Order: sequence, then structure tokens, then C-alpha cells
Amino acid sequence: MSDRFFLFTRALWLVLLLTGGSGLLVPASAQVNVSGKPGLIYTPSARVPDEGTFHIGYTFAPRDYAFRFRGRNSESIAYANLVLLPRFEVNLNLLNPNGPVPFAAKGIGDRQLDFKYAFLTEKKARPSAALILSAPFGIDNSLVTYALVATKNIQLSPSLRLEVTAGTGSPWYIYRDERNDSNNNILEGFTLRRKGSKHIVPKYLTGPFAGAVLHLRKGTGFMAEWDSQQFNLGAFATLWKRWTLQAGLLDGRQLTFGTSYAVSLLSTKPQSAHETR
Repeated sequence: MSDRFFLFTRALWLVLLLTGGSGLLVPASAQVNVSGKPGLIYTPSARVPDEGTFHIGYTFAPRDYAFRFRGRNSESIAYANLVLLPRFEVNLNLLNPNGPVPFAAKGIGDRQLDFKYAFLTEKKARPSAALILSAPFGIDNSLVTYALVATKNIQLSPSLRLEVTAGTGSPWYIYRDERNDSNNNILEGFTLRRKGSKHIVPKYLTGPFAGAVLHLRKGTGFMAEWDSQQFNLGAFATLWKRWTLQAGLLDGRQLTFGTSYAVSLLSTKPQSAHETR
């Protein structure tokens, strides 16, 4: 636990050093999933923050619900997410095991680049909808995401808002059948594989998934989701409109937790992350 605690505090201090104290950066709240995408606990949503929103953060995945090292090691996932254009965001995450593993199985970690495009924005009579795709250039990815997702907000009262999300993930993914020592061309070696096969990619977001977030006043809320494999519960709190802390109970068995820090690089007017255009 001490190693994870020091890793967590170092990541937090890095966030504060990079973003704190600059008058050019405006608060922009963000609640995100395990890989840094706007979402719940393990599932993503179709919510896209305002253009220019940037956040970085960290998630702890417990051993029995880890991705590459499931059943052997818990995992640490660091991420950065940028809304590069209206409706379009780019996400980069880095996954590493906690505890001793052979260097050849760890290296610098699994790097993954994801893209999300919201082809529908939320209106009174329709939800927002988005397509999420993982770039197929990696050879060792564990959080591969090919998903179609929709999200709708329902105002229950002046102080209660329900955010409902549903989607489906592809059981197939594009894989580059290469080795690190022969990986000379990122445009070669593509093949189609099924998640959960003998390769390391787990059945993450394979088939239907759904969830709901109950937003309370002052940036707090509760979450419940079916992530296509198990049922999870969680809660979150956003402090000073920038720093979000969240935790979840996976399948009623093990705890996950994470933190993210978000800023707006463009706007001079604070806006809530769920506002639609």
C-alpha cells in the first residue's frame, strides 16, 4: 500500500505543479472513467466537455479487476485527455502493474491512444451520441475501446440531475501482430482478433453496457453501472471545480479509486462539463 500511496501523491503533486497558480486557466469540472474518458467507473459516456478542456489523472485498478495483469497484480493507469475540437477529444493512457513483474512484461507500460467523436449533441428530445475508437498502431494495448455510446441528462429537481448512459462495445479489435524488437513500421501487421482470446486483451466493454450518475449539489454524486462484465457502484466529489476524487466497488468485491484535475485552456468563462451546445 505504501508504494501505491507514494505513486498517488507524486501524481497529484505533478498535477498541481503543472496547473496551479496560472490565471490563464479556468475551472472545468470533469468526472471520468478508468482510462480518463468522461464517464462513470469503467464505462465511458457520450458527454464531451467544452473545447479546450484538458485533464490528467490516475486510476488504481485492483488485482482481480485489472486488465493486463488480472489475478496477478493490481494496476496503475495514468492518463491525459484533451478536447481538441468541438465534439472531438483525444485520450492517452499508460498502464503499469503494481508490484514485482519481469521487466520484459512491464517495460515502460502499455501506451494507448483513443479518439472520441460526438456525432450528436444532446437536445431536449434526444441524447448525445459518440463513437470511441482506439488507434490500431499499438502492439501491446490492454484497454482497447471500440464503442458506440449515448447519454441523456434528466433534471429531477433543482438540486438533482440524473445522467443516463447506454452503449455497446465491439468484441473484436484491430491488433498489430508484431514484436517490440521488430516493430519498424506502424502501418504493417494488422489483424483482427476477438477480445478475451489467448492474447492479453480482456473482455473490456464487450457487448452492452449501461449506467447512471445521480448528480447532487456542489459537485458530488453517486454512480451505478453494468460494464458489460460486472455491476459496479461508486461515488465522486469535485473540489474547487477542478479536482475530482472518485471511488468504486467492483462487482461488490474490490475497491478502485482515482483522481483527475481539469482546466480549460481556452475559455475565460467557467462552464459546467455537462452543458450542451
